[in-house]
Amino acid sequence: MRVVRVRVTRVSAALLVSTAVVVASCSGNPGVEISQAPRGSVPTQTVTVTVSAWRTATQTVTATTTMVTPTTVLATPTVTVTLPPRPVVTSTAPFDQARAMASYQAIIGDITALDATGGAGASAALRFESLARHLTVLETTTAPPGLDPPSFFGRVASLRLFADAASAEALAGSPQAPARYAVIRSEVAVLLSMVNGALRTSLALPTPPATTAP
Repeated sequence: MRVVRVRVTRVSAALLVSTAVVVASCSGNPGVEISQAPRGSVPTQTVTVTVSAWRTATQTVTATTTMVTPTTVLATPTVTVTLPPRPVVTSTAPFDQARAMASYQAIIGDITALDATGGAGASAALRFESLARHLTVLETTTAPPGLDPPSFFGRVASLRLFADAASAEALAGSPQAPARYAVIRSEVAVLLSMVNGALRTSLALPTPPATTAP
């Protein structure tokens, strides 16, 4: 609250009243106090006007904004499996188990050697090439009795294609070769399991090497 003191000289009572009305109309809702000197005193009067503080209106404005957060997408290596058309087996030759077993043992030897290389480097490229050759020989045999020939030879042909691709990748030093080798090793184990079920054999891959923690 502000207090304003005004010195008035020769002011009539009517003028003081009008002053109070003007102040009241300006302040909105002020309090007005007027003190007047007694009649007959010196013609100098002191008027005390008390005006309440002006009211201040506050307006709040709310603004809405939209934030866009960018998303980063990281590409990861992928291994593409391309299955060739399943060959149609028309041979009626009897199953040669000795010849087939020699091919299976050669494939197991290739996987054992590849385990030592991790599927990378020039030595791995040579072993992948050897594996592809042994799979090609296996394709010329008759499917084990009890197995569906198209399914069996389709799996063998897929492994041969993978071995050929891995050989080129390992020779070029591509990081894709070890990933492809992991797929080959897993699928060879499935193939041997199918053969064991049909021939009552116990073909198996060696225990994979332990992975060193980073």
